[in-house]
Formats: sequence, structure tokens, C-alpha cells
Amino acid sequence: MTQAETNKQIAITAYQRIFGDLDVTGVDELMSKNFIQHNPTLPDGPEGVKGVIQMLVSQGVPKQKVVFKHVVAEDDTVILHSRTEMGGKEWRFIDIYRIEDGKLAEHWDAMMEMPDAPANNNPMF
Repeated sequence: MTQAETNKQIAITAYQRIFGDLDVTGVDELMSKNFIQHNPTLPDGPEGVKGVIQMLVSQGVPKQKVVFKHVVAEDDTVILHSRTEMGGKEWRFIDIYRIEDGKLAEHWDAMMEMPDAPANNNPMF
């Protein structure tokens, strides 16, 4: 398996465990202690992600199988395009991770909630 393929598996496994299974222990196991966060609403480090998981659980978001539409890897970077449900709404996410020493080390993202009345008939996924 190439390093890019290995990095894809690391990112998919981490994303499913952390955001699909809502497993806080996955953060410590699969995320660097020096995790760099580029989402301006979250602090650097694993604690910010743990807070997101705890918030999702407190809001009743169920554990779920994350559906990945696209997974692209080049060198140490993996891009995930995924679908999930939160609060009764469908969401689409684009997450970019840098992998270092087998763990998620850096993160960028963009997210979109499926609108009730889309302006076009093009799928988001």
C-alpha cells in the first residue's frame, strides 16, 4: 500500500470513529497532541474536538455510519467529502487533514447544511 493509501485509511478510520461513532477516546488515539485547527470556531489541540463530540452527544445526535463520496490523498494530505446527519438535517462536509506519524495533525474544513428549498436541482453529494 502506498503512503497516500495508508493516509486515506488513517483519515477515514479517524473520522468515522470520532465523528460517526462519537468516540472521545478516538481523539486521543488518532489525533496528534499538537493538533493544528484551522476552523476559526475551535481551538488548537484535541480538547476542541472533544468539546464538539460532547456537544453533539448532548444534542442527541446519534452514532452513525459516515458516508464518504470522495477521498483524495496526496503526500501527507487527505481530503474527505462526506455526508452526515445532525439535528434532523443532512450536512455535507469537506475536511482536509494533514497526517503526521500516523495521526491527524492539522485540519481545514467547509460545511453545508442541506437547505429546505434548494435553488437548483444539483445534488450536494
